[in-house]
Amino acid sequence: MPFKLKLIYILCCLIDAIAFTFHNKWLTPFGALPVLCLLTFYYLSNNGTYKLKDYTYTLGLTFSAIADFVFEFRTIIAKVIAMVLYVFTFSFYIAIVRKEAVFSTSPKELLKLILNLILIMSPFFFVFSKVPTDYFFSSIIYMVFLSLLYINALLRKTNKSSYQWFLAGTLGFVSLTITDIYFAFVIKVPHGDLINKVLYQFAQYAIFLGVIKTNKSFNTFSAANE
Repeated sequence: MPFKLKLIYILCCLIDAIAFTFHNKWLTPFGALPVLCLLTFYYLSNNGTYKLKDYTYTLGLTFSAIADFVFEFRTIIAKVIAMVLYVFTFSFYIAIVRKEAVFSTSPKELLKLILNLILIMSPFFFVFSKVPTDYFFSSIIYMVFLSLLYINALLRKTNKSSYQWFLAGTLGFVSLTITDIYFAFVIKVPHGDLINKVLYQFAQYAIFLGVIKTNKSFNTFSAANE
């Protein structure tokens, strides 16, 4: 990704963080700015020649942007709706890499998969009883699709760079979900919301890089903007 595009994304993230800190109604739309920035980069890189994978990723980013906007209202209903919208995002992200995921029924691979799932799910089991009932069903659906995203990211067979970035983005979403639950219901951490914001911005950026590392048109776009 060209350096100047990275700077633009960082700037969008900073504007989002500042808007989040002040929490004024007229600043609410800025919550979706980083994702809209990635969406714009992706659209420009394809020069209007979209394939199914491109439409799928675009829809995932679009649902993310809507979820980011809704989440900024910070009410219980808004957060529940945002979680459902993020489920759609995860489903589209899963669809992008589903054909690249290679499942094995060998005992060694199954054990590896089970241990990884236990590793990422155990922090939620410890505090699930503390999660308010308002979030019960949306939390379960959210965790199911996040787990599916992690499994597909873990089992992908693709180039090393794409694999590492996409998996890093997925782990970013896992880390974000853990810190969000713990900061909200277990332990109060100064500026915890900003920490979650940074984790989210990194997760989306890493997923973006994981997707474009297999996109030849973006490589051409990047070379032209170096």
